[in-house]
Amino acid sequence: AAEKRIVLGAELAADPAAWQASLAPAASAVDAAHRVHPEWVGLPLAELRTALAAETSVPGAFEALVSELDRSGFVVTGTAIRRAAHRPALPSRLQAAGDWLRQTLQAKPLEPPSRKELTSDRASQEALKFLIATGEAVEVGSDQVLSAEAYARAVDAIRAHLRRHGQATMSDLRQVVGTTRRIIVPL
Repeated sequence: AAEKRIVLGAELAADPAAWQASLAPAASAVDAAHRVHPEWVGLPLAELRTALAAETSVPGAFEALVSELDRSGFVVTGTAIRRAAHRPALPSRLQAAGDWLRQTLQAKPLEPPSRKELTSDRASQEALKFLIATGEAVEVGSDQVLSAEAYARAVDAIRAHLRRHGQATMSDLRQVVGTTRRIIVPL
């Protein structure tokens, strides 16, 4: 391994040329996912595993491959992998829905419409999923979504109040944040 005549992983030893050849299909699969689904944070690792079943049939090979990619221009985020330079973007067919959702969440930051009202059609459902996945929106309950900015402000206000007073009731926090019980309870 020190002489670069073999690649060693936690549970893997491989020929360097064969190892490099197995990285190419993995990179291609991630790149293809970025082209086809620019709104995705990355290619789900489960899909990558399926795509590379032949190349990673040896126990530990898939994990070693993902680790190698993670060290060489790719980033593993949760259960997905992406190129470090990839920035998720809404496809053009979802732009209008995404813009509408952003505006709606900003209009009444701490009193947004219910999730059902926000996602009345397929495009808005997909756009909201994107906003949540990319951190632009935050789910605060099964039926509540806030913009990330409104969420951060609310959490900061709650923390500051608790630091000063040590405790609070829901009613106290509702007044501190300036929202309704529908939002403050799950928040």
